[in-house]
Amino acid sequence: MSDILVAKPELPEGTIDCSVGEPHIIRDVLDRYFDLRNLNLRGSSRWTEYPNSVGNKSLVKMLEDKYQAPVIITNGAKQALGACFYALSQMGRGSCAMRSPYWALIPPLMKMHNLKPQFVEGDNAVTESAEAYLCLAPNNPDGFVPAHLHEMASFYQERGIPFIHDAAYYTHTYLPGDYKLQSLGDAQIYSVSKMLGVSGIRVGFVVCHNPVMYSHIKYYMEAMTVGVSSISQLYFYNLLSSMDYDKESTKKFEQDSFAALQKAKKILSQVSSDVLSIPSNLESVPGMFLWAKVMPKASFQKSKIHVVNGAPFGAPGMVRMNMAFNESTLNEIVSRLNEVVK
Repeated sequence: MSDILVAKPELPEGTIDCSVGEPHIIRDVLDRYFDLRNLNLRGSSRWTEYPNSVGNKSLVKMLEDKYQAPVIITNGAKQALGACFYALSQMGRGSCAMRSPYWALIPPLMKMHNLKPQFVEGDNAVTESAEAYLCLAPNNPDGFVPAHLHEMASFYQERGIPFIHDAAYYTHTYLPGDYKLQSLGDAQIYSVSKMLGVSGIRVGFVVCHNPVMYSHIKYYMEAMTVGVSSISQLYFYNLLSSMDYDKESTKKFEQDSFAALQKAKKILSQVSSDVLSIPSNLESVPGMFLWAKVMPKASFQKSKIHVVNGAPFGAPGMVRMNMAFNESTLNEIVSRLNEVVK
């Protein structure tokens, strides 16, 4: 098991890597409806020049029209988080609260930006003692979504407490089609890696509902890098344009992706209770991760299944496993995990 994952690890031959949050199945479904091979440079002759620090103008306008708020393009959601933490620090905030369990890399990322993590236990994660609040919804690792997410954001904003929504999984790929997606808080962070499964282009973006945060995030991006790769932004822009043009295929992509993840949860529910204690409500848990308690007979090394230990997520004794694989790989994962208890 891996204690904390910073990059793709080097693993023994034949190991199935369930530690990295790579949404393989989402990309496969996307490729079924849209041609991912011919999108990168279409319609531009200026991709060799330094990009704008806040993002390609056409892409930013498209996203601002969609989300009805200012947008800044980042090198993935992790840099967007760093930019938001920098903004909080510049606004005089010394700490940031979040629910436990949490994504393992958030506490060190906060500390790098002079913020102290404050952990809130339980599902009712509201506290007036917070200087700022970060909400991952759906959460990584356990898929939790507050029942009254919009009211929760309003609770903090009404008290002048900045509220950041990490919305990496806040799409109908991971949430039911009838779930209402809303504008929330001071900033919302989106990940193209998770939204569409195209992790390699390294694009994320921040929807800034707070103009003060916007100015600090903009400065951060200007200081950290001369913008995000023009090729990656053009790829994303052309993909979004194709999806906007063909709304029927876009809807089918979301529906099929959601259905594939539901099937993945059914398959992984077949893992022996001697190996993992899998939640009985797994099929109703949003997201792409299995978050389960490790049982005494589990042996991930013998099974050649690489997972992430729950300790860095604030929950020793648990593991996080990527479920976004094709059906044959998922069946092989179940077979290998169960083989050790035969």
